[in-house]
Amino acid sequence: MHGAIMTQLEASTRVSLFDIFPRTPTGQSTISPRLEHQVTDEQRPGNPDGPGCPAPTDVSSVVIQTQGEAAKADASNLEQLSEEEDLALGCSRQRFYFLFINVSIILALTAAALSICLILRYIYFPPSQRACPDYVELCIPSDNCSQAYGTNACSAAKQKANKSFTSATNYRNPVLLLGGSLLLQVYNGTEGRYYTVCHEGWDPAYGWITCRELGFNSHTDSGAVELMSPDQWCSDGFAVVNRAGNLPNTIESFLQPVQSCPAQQGVSLQCTDCGHRLAVGQRIVGGAPSAEGSWPWQVSLQWEGQHICGGSIISSQWVLSAAHCFVLSSLFTVNKWRVHAGSIAISSSGSYTVQKIYYNAQFSPLTTDYDVALLKTSLPLQFSETLRPVCLPGYRQQFQANGNCWITGWGHITEGGKVSPVLREAKLQLIDAMTCNKSQYYDGTITPRMMCAGYLDGTVDSCQGDSGGPLVCQEDGLWWQVGIVSWGEGCGRPNRPGVYANLTVLLDWVYHRLQVDNEIP
Repeated sequence: MHGAIMTQLEASTRVSLFDIFPRTPTGQSTISPRLEHQVTDEQRPGNPDGPGCPAPTDVSSVVIQTQGEAAKADASNLEQLSEEEDLALGCSRQRFYFLFINVSIILALTAAALSICLILRYIYFPPSQRACPDYVELCIPSDNCSQAYGTNACSAAKQKANKSFTSATNYRNPVLLLGGSLLLQVYNGTEGRYYTVCHEGWDPAYGWITCRELGFNSHTDSGAVELMSPDQWCSDGFAVVNRAGNLPNTIESFLQPVQSCPAQQGVSLQCTDCGHRLAVGQRIVGGAPSAEGSWPWQVSLQWEGQHICGGSIISSQWVLSAAHCFVLSSLFTVNKWRVHAGSIAISSSGSYTVQKIYYNAQFSPLTTDYDVALLKTSLPLQFSETLRPVCLPGYRQQFQANGNCWITGWGHITEGGKVSPVLREAKLQLIDAMTCNKSQYYDGTITPRMMCAGYLDGTVDSCQGDSGGPLVCQEDGLWWQVGIVSWGEGCGRPNRPGVYANLTVLLDWVYHRLQVDNEIP
């Protein structure tokens, strides 16, 4: 557009201040009327200045007169000069108005062109955002209770001065939800330890405060959970709600340490209405088409209308996916992504624009380690029976190898095949890291941020196009996301099961990203 403006300006006539007045053939200005001789338009053919305007004087026509003749001619000349001055003034004004109108037109056209450029630049073609690695605040793994294996190395200068950080530069999640019961623990920054919150004196209103601190701002549900045999999860200490005072800003300021919970009951807290679905139902190599509403958290991430990766809804504005979906293909422009959700048909699902994309800064294109990303939609998703969130796992939550675990996606049905137009599903088994790292399988390439799932004979597997989608397991009536489709050698090959990002050890990165975002979902 800038090129168009420059072309228009260059094509316009350049106006010089001296062009207001006519010039002699030698280029000398003819401003003085004493050097001019009035000539009619008929005597001046081809006059470029229009009718009634004086032409350059022919010096050879000037005659020296006697004194008497000069005296008689003075009166006539004075009248003639006065008329010529009036005529010259009128022509000057005419040329000035002509110049003024032309300059005004040029300025108006330039302003209009600039306005069009601005409209196209900032409205029709808005500024492009790029997916950002999460370089801020996250720190190296530590031996704290949150098991922050998924966090990033950072310098002390990048850390926020809040209770989530200790002086040892280690990130501490302010709230932990442990295991499948989602037992609540709260971090005390002054003492540098976690306290298990006793159910004694707990009020459901405190759940909203706690979930907001964790990074959520929606549905909350809390209850009592038995502390039959406390282990290392809650051996640091216990605390009860100090009911004196008004509603706190943070749950930590409202707790009072105690030796043990009076009724041997802790608080179970759930921050989203997650993990429910309509139907029971196999991308999926060796799978089958899904029923509508079977996996309401599954989404298709599309780049300019083309399905690229899968994802899962974890709250009203956040979608979980894989970092390699953006990094390996250099698909960083946020504005070109859309989240399609609410349908098993890849072409008919509802579309949501993307506001932000973050991926873990420690993601390695060589090893595909730390393969986790988050997308924030521009507007909240409208939950329904076919669109709702999956549950994030609890810290240290364990899932059975032969449990009810499934993968879903629109990826290739066979290796090298085509994307499926309908969501597909398949049941598989979890494979422990020690087995998967054996020489006949992946020979030590599986890191603590990875996990394997499938069958060693290769009958069921994820494939291209399923990346970023969820690996979920059902426990206690809820569906929990255990992993994120990440990588593998081929699709459905023997001794090469699918490799997934291990979400249970990447939770700190996920929660911290929600907490530091300006707008809590």
